[in-house]
Amino acid sequence: MAVATWREEYNVDVAKIDEQHKQLLDRVSRLHKAVEDRIDKNDLKQMLIDLAEFTATHFATEEKLMQQHNYPAYKTHLREHKMLLRHLHDLVTAVSNGKYPTFYSDYDVSNDWALLHIHEHDKPLGAFLNRAKVF
Repeated sequence: MAVATWREEYNVDVAKIDEQHKQLLDRVSRLHKAVEDRIDKNDLKQMLIDLAEFTATHFATEEKLMQQHNYPAYKTHLREHKMLLRHLHDLVTAVSNGKYPTFYSDYDVSNDWALLHIHEHDKPLGAFLNRAKVF
Protein backbone atom coordinates (compact mmCIF):
# COMPACT_ATOMS: atom_id res chain seq x y z
CA MET A 1 0.00 0.00 0.00
CA ALA A 2 1.30 3.47 -0.87
CA VAL A 3 2.27 5.65 2.05
CA ALA A 4 1.41 8.78 0.13
CA THR A 5 -0.02 9.24 -3.29
CA TRP A 6 0.54 12.43 -5.19
CA ARG A 7 -2.16 15.04 -4.78
CA GLU A 8 -2.46 18.35 -6.56
CA GLU A 9 -2.11 20.18 -3.24
CA TYR A 10 1.55 19.09 -3.17
CA ASN A 11 2.31 21.02 -6.37
CA VAL A 12 4.72 23.93 -6.06
CA ASP A 13 3.90 24.91 -9.66
CA VAL A 14 7.44 24.48 -10.98
CA ALA A 15 7.23 21.53 -13.39
CA LYS A 16 10.70 20.07 -12.80
CA ILE A 17 10.34 20.25 -9.01
CA ASP A 18 6.82 18.79 -9.05
CA GLU A 19 7.93 15.88 -11.25
CA GLN A 20 10.84 15.15 -8.93
CA HIS A 21 8.56 15.36 -5.89
CA LYS A 22 6.29 12.74 -7.49
CA GLN A 23 9.27 10.46 -8.03
CA LEU A 24 10.49 11.10 -4.49
CA LEU A 25 7.15 10.18 -2.93
CA ASP A 26 7.01 7.06 -5.11
CA ARG A 27 10.44 5.98 -3.86
CA VAL A 28 9.49 6.67 -0.25
CA SER A 29 6.26 4.70 -0.67
CA ARG A 30 8.10 1.72 -2.19
CA LEU A 31 10.65 1.87 0.61
CA HIS A 32 7.88 1.92 3.22
CA LYS A 33 6.32 -1.19 1.67
CA ALA A 34 9.72 -2.89 1.58
CA VAL A 35 10.19 -2.29 5.29
CA GLU A 36 6.68 -3.55 6.04
CA ASP A 37 7.46 -6.66 3.97
CA ARG A 38 10.75 -7.09 5.85
CA ILE A 39 12.76 -7.47 2.66
CA ASP A 40 16.40 -8.52 2.76
CA LYS A 41 18.62 -5.91 4.43
CA ASN A 42 20.94 -5.71 1.41
CA ASP A 43 18.00 -4.94 -0.85
CA LEU A 44 16.71 -2.43 1.68
CA LYS A 45 20.12 -0.80 1.88
CA GLN A 46 20.16 -0.43 -1.92
CA MET A 47 16.71 1.17 -1.86
CA LEU A 48 17.90 3.62 0.79
CA ILE A 49 20.98 4.44 -1.26
CA ASP A 50 18.76 5.04 -4.30
CA LEU A 51 16.50 7.31 -2.25
CA ALA A 52 19.48 9.25 -0.86
CA GLU A 53 21.00 9.67 -4.33
CA PHE A 54 17.71 10.76 -5.90
CA THR A 55 17.06 13.15 -3.02
CA ALA A 56 20.52 14.68 -3.47
CA THR A 57 19.82 15.16 -7.18
CA HIS A 58 16.46 16.73 -6.43
CA PHE A 59 17.94 19.06 -3.84
CA ALA A 60 20.65 20.10 -6.31
CA THR A 61 17.90 21.06 -8.77
CA GLU A 62 16.21 23.24 -6.15
CA GLU A 63 19.51 24.75 -4.99
CA LYS A 64 20.48 25.70 -8.53
CA LEU A 65 17.15 27.47 -9.03
CA MET A 66 17.47 29.22 -5.67
CA GLN A 67 20.93 30.49 -6.57
CA GLN A 68 19.96 31.54 -10.10
CA HIS A 69 17.07 33.62 -8.77
CA ASN A 70 18.66 34.88 -5.53
CA TYR A 71 16.13 33.19 -3.27
CA PRO A 72 16.21 35.08 0.05
CA ALA A 73 15.68 31.94 2.18
CA TYR A 74 18.44 30.02 0.39
CA LYS A 75 20.63 29.44 3.46
CA THR A 76 17.74 28.17 5.58
CA HIS A 77 16.53 25.90 2.80
CA LEU A 78 20.07 24.62 2.21
CA ARG A 79 20.44 23.77 5.92
CA GLU A 80 17.21 21.78 5.72
CA HIS A 81 18.51 19.88 2.69
CA LYS A 82 21.76 19.05 4.45
CA MET A 83 19.89 17.83 7.55
CA LEU A 84 17.59 15.58 5.49
CA LEU A 85 20.49 14.14 3.49
CA ARG A 86 22.42 13.47 6.68
CA HIS A 87 19.37 11.63 8.03
CA LEU A 88 19.15 9.46 4.92
CA HIS A 89 22.86 8.68 5.07
CA ASP A 90 22.48 7.78 8.76
CA LEU A 91 19.74 5.33 7.77
CA VAL A 92 22.02 3.72 5.16
CA THR A 93 24.71 3.37 7.82
CA ALA A 94 22.25 1.93 10.34
CA VAL A 95 21.01 -0.69 7.87
CA SER A 96 24.62 -1.46 6.91
CA ASN A 97 25.26 -2.10 10.61
CA GLY A 98 22.34 -4.51 10.92
CA LYS A 99 19.53 -2.26 12.16
CA TYR A 100 16.16 -2.59 10.51
CA PRO A 101 14.33 0.77 10.31
CA THR A 102 10.84 1.43 11.56
CA PHE A 103 8.41 4.08 10.43
CA TYR A 104 7.13 5.66 13.53
CA SER A 105 10.32 6.50 15.34
CA ASP A 106 12.92 9.10 14.51
CA TYR A 107 11.26 10.05 11.20
CA ASP A 108 12.96 7.01 9.75
CA VAL A 109 11.65 6.39 6.25
CA SER A 110 8.09 7.59 6.45
CA ASN A 111 6.79 10.10 3.99
CA ASP A 112 6.42 12.70 6.75
CA TRP A 113 9.79 14.32 6.11
CA ALA A 114 9.10 14.61 2.38
CA LEU A 115 5.62 16.09 2.76
CA LEU A 116 6.68 18.36 5.59
CA HIS A 117 9.59 19.63 3.51
CA ILE A 118 7.33 20.27 0.52
CA HIS A 119 4.79 22.21 2.58
CA GLU A 120 7.15 24.20 4.76
CA HIS A 121 10.05 24.87 2.41
CA ASP A 122 9.20 24.09 -1.19
CA LYS A 123 5.79 25.78 -1.38
CA PRO A 124 7.33 29.19 -0.52
CA LEU A 125 10.16 28.48 -2.96
CA GLY A 126 7.64 27.65 -5.70
CA ALA A 127 5.72 30.87 -5.07
CA PHE A 128 8.98 32.85 -5.23
CA LEU A 129 10.03 31.15 -8.46
CA ASN A 130 6.59 31.69 -10.00
CA ARG A 131 6.91 35.42 -9.29
CA ALA A 132 10.24 35.22 -11.17
CA LYS A 133 8.33 33.57 -14.07
CA VAL A 134 9.74 30.11 -13.43
CA PHE A 135 7.12 27.46 -13.97
